[in-house]
Amino acid sequence: DRDLATPPGSPTAGDTYIIAASPTGAWSGKAAQVTIWDGAAWVFGVPRIGWQAFVEDEDKLTVYKSGGWSAGVAI
Repeated sequence: DRDLATPPGSPTAGDTYIIAASPTGAWSGKAAQVTIWDGAAWVFGVPRIGWQAFVEDEDKLTVYKSGGWSAGVAI
């Protein structure tokens, strides 16, 4: 998912998100970063040009490029 700006209330270990604009709570200041719930805490990754992600709820493949994440291509 990449349209959430607030962490979900009951994440499951392995849940992964691309953080939306204007994040709040534990995600504050982490817009466009990738985060994964490790079962106890959120672990963040700053994307680099060329990173790819499959956005499951959109059924799209996206890539991080200069300027942010692409709109994605339907798979």
